[in-house]
Amino acid sequence: MRTIDDRLAALLAAAVFSASPPLLCGCTQAAPAPRALGQVAAAPLGQRFASEPAPTPSFPDPERGLKLRAAAADVQAIAQRGAERERLPALALGVVIDEGLAIRALLGVRDVAAGGAVDEHTRFRIGSVTKPLTAAAILRLRDEGRLSIDAPAARYLPALAGVVYPTRDARQITVRDLLTHSSGLPRLGVFSPASTSRDVTEREILATLDGFGLESAPGTETSYSNLGYSLLGLLIARTAGAPYRRYMSDALLGPLGMRDAAWDASQVPPGALASPHARGEGGAVTPIQPWRLGDSEATAGLYASLADMGRFVGFQLAAWPARDAPETGALRRSTVRESHMMARNGSAFAAAGDDGGPGLGWHVREDCDLGHVVFHNGLIDGYSASVVLLPQRGVGIVALTNVAGADLESLNAEVLGRLAATGAMVARVVPPSPPVRRAAEAVASVIGRARTEALDRRLRPGWFPEAHLASLRRTLRDAGARVGACALDGSSTVESATSARFGLRCERGALSVTVRVDTSPDPRITSLSVDEQTGAIAREGPRPSDRPARCR
Repeated sequence: MRTIDDRLAALLAAAVFSASPPLLCGCTQAAPAPRALGQVAAAPLGQRFASEPAPTPSFPDPERGLKLRAAAADVQAIAQRGAERERLPALALGVVIDEGLAIRALLGVRDVAAGGAVDEHTRFRIGSVTKPLTAAAILRLRDEGRLSIDAPAARYLPALAGVVYPTRDARQITVRDLLTHSSGLPRLGVFSPASTSRDVTEREILATLDGFGLESAPGTETSYSNLGYSLLGLLIARTAGAPYRRYMSDALLGPLGMRDAAWDASQVPPGALASPHARGEGGAVTPIQPWRLGDSEATAGLYASLADMGRFVGFQLAAWPARDAPETGALRRSTVRESHMMARNGSAFAAAGDDGGPGLGWHVREDCDLGHVVFHNGLIDGYSASVVLLPQRGVGIVALTNVAGADLESLNAEVLGRLAATGAMVARVVPPSPPVRRAAEAVASVIGRARTEALDRRLRPGWFPEAHLASLRRTLRDAGARVGACALDGSSTVESATSARFGLRCERGALSVTVRVDTSPDPRITSLSVDEQTGAIAREGPRPSDRPARCR
């Protein structure tokens, strides 16, 4: 049987998202005046909200955070072994718990020739982990009403009208296709590759699109495309009416507090850069010059520190669970959650039997033990990076190093395995909604009673045939004769927002009741059953549907 470590390493390695050539913008096209940057777009007008909010899922163990943090020494040891095994010049590894960087492992030197200790503000290039940030900028522009991700991308980047579609029935490439690697564009463009001596220009990138053939019809296959994200960077600049770098800084990096972020090694203060390294004969590493991505940098160009990435991961985790609290981030929480879900809506997604696929800027997978896993890797000349999010568990991992091709996936998996061994890396549990709990209380109140009016008032009128009601009343009378009066015992298993199973403590035994209510303004019972309790019911346990069907 494969362990969590083995399976996590496999699923992360399945999406090694590497980087390629560059992006920015001359921005001659007029654009709408931007919303005050740093402010979250308001919810659409006309939405109605429940007068009685749904209960917020929470972690059942009040000592959870302390137990996870207690693994810090073991995480440090895992990082040390991994750095030695991989012969890494430097490693910055962090565990984010909820919204904060809780565990840090900082190892090695910034440059094997010049030395220099690593700290949490040392800058590493994060490669394709830049893509989730680029996607976030697109989604922010969407939320502001300045673009539609389901519109043809050529509406915002007219040069895309020059690509050649493989079949006459192919639809146009949409912005969503670019986000989900389902546009039919190849991994790399045919413009001059990134180098250490010159920047790729917007003109070069766009000129190659004229007559450029797609590998597949948009929306029919997923094929990882650095070129697609280079184009998204140009599209952001055109739509925002500002250079890509400036918009990213004002709309995302600044509000997120990513103060160490930079787009060029020359912007990093002396003594703060982890130099890129390459492996030579026998695995020895030597410093090299960094690639200059120029106008294709939206795909893989950002430099960031562990402190920066901890804030970014904390921001991602803070979007979960859905709740009524005010919006305070650079992006609406619902938008962040949307980016973490496997993309459908007309775009390609994983085939049946494979529970992984693209999100919006992320890769997403359902794991039998860890549940919802959101991740992205980065590989660019001289650097490797990896980010893993467990939204249901409020845990994230960041790993940064300054040599390409490092096996950070196995390192992350080992850290997750250690955190799981604490017993505290559990998913939030969903308490029953008040209408569902009231329905169960109504059922419990009539067991062993001659009159059932308290329950009858909670049933949906006309929903139950009279014969069914008569049978139900007999069942409740018979149960009461066996076990006496009952009340809820505090245990429950939530099946959905409108259904749950509750444990009942009775005078002479125990029962369980399963109820379902409708979603009308005055929720009424549409289904119920009462059974002998044959085993303990989890105290407000997770929904069975939270586990993938193949794992149940």
